[in-house]
Amino acid sequence: IFEKPILKFASSEADNLERSTGVGVIAECAANMGATVTPYTGKLMHLLLKRLSDTDNETKSNAAYATGQLILHSTDSSTYLPQYETILHKLAPMLQIPEARIKDNASGCLCRMILAHPDRVPLAQVLPALVDLLPLKEDYEENTPVYQCIYKLYEQGEPTINSLTSKVIPVLESVLSPPEDQLSDETRELVRKLVHNLYSANQALFAANPNALKLAGIL
Repeated sequence: IFEKPILKFASSEADNLERSTGVGVIAECAANMGATVTPYTGKLMHLLLKRLSDTDNETKSNAAYATGQLILHSTDSSTYLPQYETILHKLAPMLQIPEARIKDNASGCLCRMILAHPDRVPLAQVLPALVDLLPLKEDYEENTPVYQCIYKLYEQGEPTINSLTSKVIPVLESVLSPPEDQLSDETRELVRKLVHNLYSANQALFAANPNALKLAGIL
């Protein structure tokens, strides 16, 4: 699948559209190939690390999406894990760019990295910044890894996400509200389940957000 023309487009230094399109194709391949993307991990990671610092925002956004998908699906952790710190360093400035799609894709990448290897991400530093960006504004597909990640962290009793619950609950209310296309059916059920779990643990948490309980089918 990763024929030379695709990598050539993604490596182009002259044409922004060629780069963004090439990286976008790589991202979709990584998202849909599952573990069969593994043999390409080294070659793709080398390219994506460069594109995460691209001068073109569309290319940079696609690179964040592609990087997260590669990490989530590749089984070659010995190749990508040494790059975790570098990737986090490159994602950080994306979270400050005004364009919503870049923030959304950077958030999705962060969450896929956490899902794959939570022990390799400084959660105490990353999670407050991530929660402050929620709810996502444009690329709703990225809500799937975001809420899978948040759910898993609560399930594990992760202390930083627990400390952010007062900020998380209004976000959960927001994504359960219209527009409906914010969440896939599966992710919506996961968010509802999270609301149920949080309410069961401490009903007082929802004193300021009773509508979240209605949206989750509790009231």
